[in-house]
Amino acid sequence: MLYGIISDIHSNLEALDVVLNKLYQAGKIVCLGDIVGYGPNPNECIEKIKELNIPTVAGNHDAAVTGQMDVKWFNQNAREAVFWTQKEISEENLGYLKELPEVLEEDDFQMVHGSLRSPLEEYVTSLTEALPTFGLMTRPVCFIGHSHVPLFIARKKDGNYDGRALLDGEEVLVDDYEKVIINVGGVGQPRDGDPRASFGTYDSKTRIFTLHRVEYNVEQVQGKMKKVGLPQPLIDRLQFGR
Repeated sequence: MLYGIISDIHSNLEALDVVLNKLYQAGKIVCLGDIVGYGPNPNECIEKIKELNIPTVAGNHDAAVTGQMDVKWFNQNAREAVFWTQKEISEENLGYLKELPEVLEEDDFQMVHGSLRSPLEEYVTSLTEALPTFGLMTRPVCFIGHSHVPLFIARKKDGNYDGRALLDGEEVLVDDYEKVIINVGGVGQPRDGDPRASFGTYDSKTRIFTLHRVEYNVEQVQGKMKKVGLPQPLIDRLQFGR
């Protein structure tokens, strides 16, 4: 099956719509969390995920909006976006976020927002941070989000390790490795210097993961954010992918 792998939508409806249109051939789409936070369309993004019946794990911003996570560790801009989202989100969609699991399994892969050791909080951006998740993996592949930076870290069959940042169009052949952790980047909040939405596809037959980037109407999202009074730094960063 061809899977679409998305993460970190962050209430960015324009980016989500473009990505979903690109994934029209996918047999199934899954989401690695943070549907909400930062952006101006939390309800609309949740409704899209629900409408398409996309299996989704909880992200830290999802948990913060529901009150299941303390926002004291969030920076001021992120906190303001959480508080704004809490006022805007419908009761039905709040209930949906509250029920999101922290870890899911599909086919030959696992899904988690941060890490298997700490699903909502831990970032996996290096081999040292990846080691605990490797130890907890029950499938050969684990898809993650949270850092908004696409990369893969892999344990080779000889016990050594491999990994690198992933650029548009780059592939990872899972069968080359014993275990692979792949970050698909952020749909609505890229942070690798490329403002285009980031997502992945995974073919469970060929066992090839491919990273994709796609442009969307950044200015339209920025205009919405400004209109509802979201913090200016959150508006500006979309333009630069930082």
